[in-house]
Amino acid sequence: MKKDLYRTRISKSLDENVLSFLSSLKDDLWIAEEDIIGTEVHNIMLYEQNILNKQEINEILISLEKIRKKLQKNKLKLNKKFEDIHPFIESLIIEDIGIDIGGKIHTGRSRNDQVSVDIRLKIRKELNILTQEMFNLFDSIISVSEKAVDAYMPLYTHLQKAQLGSFAHYTNNYLAQILRIINRIDESYNRINKNPLGACAIGGTSIRINRERTTELLGFDNLIINSIDAISSRDYIYDTLSILNLLGLHISRIAEDLMIWSTEEFGFIELDDKLCSVSSVMPQKKNPDTVELTRSKSSILINNLFKACLMIKAIPSGYFRDFQELKPILQESFRIAHSILKIQDGLFLSLKLNRKRMISKINDSYIMALDLAEFLVEKYDIPFRKSHQIVANLVKEADNPEDLFNKKKLKDLILEIHNKEIDVSDNFGEKIKNIKYCMENRISRGSPSKKEIDEYIKILQKEKDKAYKKYVERKYKLKKAEELRNKLIDDLTS
Repeated sequence: MKKDLYRTRISKSLDENVLSFLSSLKDDLWIAEEDIIGTEVHNIMLYEQNILNKQEINEILISLEKIRKKLQKNKLKLNKKFEDIHPFIESLIIEDIGIDIGGKIHTGRSRNDQVSVDIRLKIRKELNILTQEMFNLFDSIISVSEKAVDAYMPLYTHLQKAQLGSFAHYTNNYLAQILRIINRIDESYNRINKNPLGACAIGGTSIRINRERTTELLGFDNLIINSIDAISSRDYIYDTLSILNLLGLHISRIAEDLMIWSTEEFGFIELDDKLCSVSSVMPQKKNPDTVELTRSKSSILINNLFKACLMIKAIPSGYFRDFQELKPILQESFRIAHSILKIQDGLFLSLKLNRKRMISKINDSYIMALDLAEFLVEKYDIPFRKSHQIVANLVKEADNPEDLFNKKKLKDLILEIHNKEIDVSDNFGEKIKNIKYCMENRISRGSPSKKEIDEYIKILQKEKDKAYKKYVERKYKLKKAEELRNKLIDDLTS
């Protein structure tokens, strides 16, 4: 039998260099199991449509299951003479059961709709794994939030101390970002989980196929009706890479925070020894290599989106071989996304807070400046712009943070700027310097007061539960489709 099943039209075999250039066989191992599942479902449908008989479907399914078992045991030996996984699997079946039966498995379909099915099935699987990993990270971070409501620390703008806050306020910010990505995955999943099988090469088929049945057996939500759209569109890949791009952006910024706060200069947190590296020469070093590499690996996620865009943007409608280069981009992006999520989960599970260091950084700063300005507004009805000028001058003339609460200097500046003599209370400084008082005085919605943080943690948990319910429903539908497939395979191979 000819090694290449498809080259009847062309008399010469592929040049070895050309074959090496064209081949995606190794990359296709990533979708090999999905290719087997899609082929099984397609052929079950052909049997139900009376295109295959009982004996034929029996032999085809048994042969496919043999290949699947070899694949799962990592014993499937690739034949480098093939350009991709699709003719390779078809050839294995034909070698096993003969061309008279094995040669029927591709009836009513093309590699074009076949590969689109495979990639959608694989993306769906990867997104569900990713979603669970994000829920794991969410649970680890919310546990930190619940314990760190009163872990007071500076909040930063322009990497300068800005306002008083707490560590939980930062981690709740991370949780909100994670939830938005989880919700984006669910939105994209609904667009991705649609069936292109049956579009054939580009214009459908005259074979009596049943696209609705393959949709059901593969656990898809619906059909991609237009046959050109089914084999040509790659917006679902862009959709997927966009999510991974955003994940990279968010996780990289979280990693940057952790790296900065773990430095001796900040000293707010300590990363667990098992997540850090050491220097080959400097005995004192404990290097946060995991967070550093999280930043660089996140850059690959961001870059891969643009690589895919450049491949897709100039391709006319229809199927083109360019598309095969998208598979390794997807595979790499998912591999990196899984790895950085697991690392982040480990970081937050073992994170130690240095509360004393945080408090010392608060006390050794002018971080209460805005609290003082707002105190003047509320207590003495001074217009905010004037109170801003008063406190700004206090800071400018101060030798240390205590000067912010110098009663005489404050009264003089009020008189100078506000043109009124105000009897400032003797204990005003004690109130403003009281961290707990200042925090509980933050009454605006979403502020870092204990009341607002506790309430937001409840909101986040409720939103997570709602998102998790959708995720469980997705998984349940796939499980039911798999159970239906397995029962049919068992019945047809017994």
